[in-house]
Amino acid sequence: MAKLDPLIRVRKHAIEQKQKFLATLYEKAEELKNKRDTLETQLAIETEKAKDLGAGMMGYFGAYADSVHRQVEEIDEVREHMEGRITMAQDDMRDAFAELKKVEIIDDRRKAEALTELDKKESDELNETAINMFRRKNEED
Repeated sequence: MAKLDPLIRVRKHAIEQKQKFLATLYEKAEELKNKRDTLETQLAIETEKAKDLGAGMMGYFGAYADSVHRQVEEIDEVREHMEGRITMAQDDMRDAFAELKKVEIIDDRRKAEALTELDKKESDELNETAINMFRRKNEED
């Protein structure tokens, strides 16, 4: 039987790489959320300031507000795409982890079988030794 330790190490490394990639995706999604929140906060501040400036400035403010809303929509689209990528990366990592667990279970079973077989061999040898000692003792008597 082939040793599974190298395969386990390779699978663990693959999972670590997938975790790093997923963490990067989470960071990007968080950055987008923060950028969106910042834009909305700035728009709210500017809206309050524009109320004090009068009707002449409202024409300029409308263009600014439209620009901010477009930026927010673009960020939402990118975040939606990012959420899809995150879901795919999570599924991929979950599958890789399941495969690792299968290999680890098989390895554990093999090691347990080998240990059981070794214990049986040792027990058989001890029994054989005891039987031989018993026979010799009976032959001497």
